[in-house]
Order: sequence, then C-alpha cells, then structure tokens
Amino acid sequence: MDDNILTMAYLYTASLILRVVSLLRKTKIIATLGPSSMEEDIVTLMARRGADAFRLNFSHGTLEEKEIMIKMIRKAEEKVEKFIPIIADLRGPTIRLGVVDNDYYVNKGDSVSLINSEKGYSGNKEIPVPFKEVFSVLEEGDILLIDDGKVRIRVEKMVGERVVGTVLSEGKIRSRVTFIVQGKEPPLPALTDKDKKDVMFCIKHGVEFFALSFVRTREDVKELRDFLDDHGASYAKIISKIETKSAVSHLDEIIDQSDGVMIARGDLGMHFPLEEIPYIQERIAKRCLEKGKLSILATQILESMTENPMPTRAEVADVYTAVREGIGALMLSAETAIGKYPVEAVSWLDSILKHAEERISPPRVEGIGETIYDKFAKGLVLLAESINAYILAYTKGGVTANRISRYRPKVQAYIATSDKSVARQVNLLWGLTPVLTQETDLQKALSEVFEDLRARGIFKKGDIVIITVGMREGTTDLARIEILE
Repeated sequence: MDDNILTMAYLYTASLILRVVSLLRKTKIIATLGPSSMEEDIVTLMARRGADAFRLNFSHGTLEEKEIMIKMIRKAEEKVEKFIPIIADLRGPTIRLGVVDNDYYVNKGDSVSLINSEKGYSGNKEIPVPFKEVFSVLEEGDILLIDDGKVRIRVEKMVGERVVGTVLSEGKIRSRVTFIVQGKEPPLPALTDKDKKDVMFCIKHGVEFFALSFVRTREDVKELRDFLDDHGASYAKIISKIETKSAVSHLDEIIDQSDGVMIARGDLGMHFPLEEIPYIQERIAKRCLEKGKLSILATQILESMTENPMPTRAEVADVYTAVREGIGALMLSAETAIGKYPVEAVSWLDSILKHAEERISPPRVEGIGETIYDKFAKGLVLLAESINAYILAYTKGGVTANRISRYRPKVQAYIATSDKSVARQVNLLWGLTPVLTQETDLQKALSEVFEDLRARGIFKKGDIVIITVGMREGTTDLARIEILE
C-alpha cells in the first residue's frame, strides 16, 4: 500500500515537472523600469512573473537613478535565480523643444513661429527648437510633429530667422517635448556626447546590451561598436532601433552590422503612414529570422494597462501576431515604467505569450548567408524535434546559442556557459534557457550541467538529450545523443 502511494506521488510530481517544462515560454519579455517600478520588491515580482530582461531608458532620469535600478535588477536576479540582462536604451540625437515660459494651447488654423533658440515666449506663440540642423532641412509644405504627433504644424514660409507655420491639429505646446520633421532626418551625430557618457557609465556597471537610437546606416552601428571595443566592452551586444525612413531603406546592412534590432513602432509611426506599420513590422521580423538576428517589438504592446488592470482584446491579438511572425522579444515601455499595473502587465504578457505559443508553430524561413556551422545547427534542431529530444549546448561567447535560437526549436534548449554575462545575453534569445557552470573545460562543463539538470528532475529516465558543442571558437560542429536510463 505504501509503495503504491509513493508511486502515485512520484507520478504526480513528474507530471507537474513535465507541465512546467512544457510551459516554458520561448518568446522573451523585456520590462522598462521607471517611476512606477523603482522599488526592489516590484522589480523582483516582475522578474518572478516573467520579465526576462530590463530596459533602462537614458532619455529620462539621472545616472544616480540608473545606478539604483541596476542594483535592484542584480538583487532581483539573485532572488529569482535566473540570469537577467540589462538593456541600456541610449537617447541618441533626439530633437526636443527648448523651454517655453508657460505651456500654451494652439488651435487649428493658428499661426505659430519656430525659432532657433533655447527659449520661446507663449505670448508670441513661439516654438523654440535649439538645433540649427533642423532649420537647414526645413522647406515650405513640411509637416512638423510635436509631442509624439499630438500637435501637427505645416510650414508656410521663412521670415528672416523665423519659420512661420499653420497649426493643423490643436494641442498644448510644452517645454522639452519631442519634435520631428515628418519624412526628414536632420544631419545629427548618431552617438552624442551624452550617449558616450552614458555608455561609459554602463560599461562600468557591466550592462550587457545597448539599444542605439535613430540608426540610419551601418556606419552608425559601427561607430558604437568601435567605441565599445576601444573601451574594453567588446562583450556587449548592440540592438539597432529601426525608427526612421533611412533605417528601413538600409535595413539589410543595419541588421548585418547589429546583434539584433528593435522594431520601434512609435517613431516609425511618425515617419510612415500608420497603415504601413504592420507591413514594415512583418518585413523586419522576417528579415531578422532569415539573417539569424534577434528581433524586439516595441511600443504599445499592452498600452491600455498603463491605466487599466487588464489589456484590450486588440492588444492580445497584436501579441498573437508577434508570435506568428517569430519575433524574439516583446518590450513593455510605459506599461511598466509609468503605468499603474507594472507587475500585472508582465503577468498578462507572459500568459498571452504562453497561450499563443501553444497554438502557433514558430515560423521557419530560408536562411540567408548560412555557414556550414549554421546548417549543422539547423540539422541538429530538426533532429531534436523528430525524436522529441532536449538540446544541451555549450557556448563560450554566445555564437552557438544564437545559431540554435535562429532555427526556432520546438523542443526545450538549455545553453551552458561559464560566463555570467553570456548567460544573461542568452536569456534574451528566443527559446533558450541559460545554465551557468564554473567549469571552463568544455567536456567537464557539459557533464556538470547534464547531471545538474538530471538532479533537478528536468532530464528524466527515458528522455533523449542531444548534446552539442563547437570544437573551435565560433563553430558548432559536434553532437552526440544521450538516452537516459
């Protein structure tokens, strides 16, 4: 009788483990920290509920605040016992208005003046723009978007050093809000002095990813890469934000130069008709799959949860679309930075993604520029799926991990590494779970991780595990099959 009870208990426990493993989410979640989430308990809760990475927005706040955030993330990482990368989102050459003496409203049809100045006066309906580069590209008929497009102005004429425009949509003119010339990109540097200062701060604190804003060509990405290399941060990964017409026009070269890209739908919506954004999103996602690069979807993922405790049906459908397109990660912005329900937003996104992944198979596309090692990894993934095997791989710098993620394995893949920074970077890759080992010897490391996963009940009797490594740095060229007895 006692033996039967023990057997039933064992089977019940095993079924729970199987259920947990089967529900491991493959699409990753990035949460942005801000005023709503500046508490250690909230950061920890978001990590427990599903946040795989955290974004620090360097367009807002001080370096002192960022240091506090980094410390909270590292503490949360220890508490939840998983590897959490940090993404530093650099401000880039963002154009913002100068200071107006008082906020003021403009109505449709009003005449306003743009001035190249740090200050403007509401009584004269002045709009201060402290960037001479903006005025070098302005022409009659240009459409100006202020405060993320809330106010639209058409340029009518140049009068001396002033640009006279007509208001097309009413709204409030406030200090330091965003300013865009629709369809045009003033000649500003890709990496500003502020960005360089922020990068140095992040290097000091071991940040794993840098998101580069307003990328136009591969040269912009190369400038950041050279800066990182020159300052001993060649380990860091670069995510290029696709948010301008130039970036879309030079998409292939930017993807090739980057470790991943962010589909920044907010700024794309300032440069393209809104009805074009879904097509652009799909095109970028597919290109990243073809080239084996990380893709991140940003802007209004669960925007309604900034104010409400649950998402809209349209937002849920939007997340399903992202899964169907094979996007690697989804990023929450206002939802967790300034929203009322940061933890709930992460929980909802985690739940929606799991349900979507149960019903939608990951897309498979024909790879572009595949090496022999890429094709080896593809064959390994297909083999693992055909025999329902786990994948266990060792990676030193993340190359093997990226190759496996590229082919969207339907089975669970564990990636062993002896480098904590690499483990964190791996945690942002689609479908992969990193495991840290203290062993630097390749064979000993794999044996240690294999036995650890077995002891934790993840690998069980009767399971099949495909173990793969690269015999030389940057390769993926050796595999063996283990059947647990």
